[in-house]
Amino acid sequence: MSAEILQFQSMAEAPNRIRELRMAAGLSQQKLGDAIGTSKMTVSDLERGKMELTLDYMRRLSRALSCAPADLLPEEDNPWSLTAEEQTLITRLREASEEQRETLHRVTDAMLPFRGKKVA
Repeated sequence: MSAEILQFQSMAEAPNRIRELRMAAGLSQQKLGDAIGTSKMTVSDLERGKMELTLDYMRRLSRALSCAPADLLPEEDNPWSLTAEEQTLITRLREASEEQRETLHRVTDAMLPFRGKKVA
């Protein structure tokens, strides 16, 4: 009989952010599994990349973790991910009246006059 050597992937090399977001939400693997209708083992396999993170799982996980499905991806695979501060600004913009939005646009245009423009 031979012994198997188990090698675990370092969490720094994780293929997704499920563990990070689960821990930030204060959920155990069991609680998250219960919330998405699966087992603790499935959550573990998803976190470690041992199981494919399908769109269905991304949708279920994002609802349970109160994030967007794309937020489950590593930052290098999701360059458009937003910080909490950016999310707050977007929420405020969406809640603003049309007049408030126009004012915000004027302020940002005044503060960032050369952004995206070629200077001759």
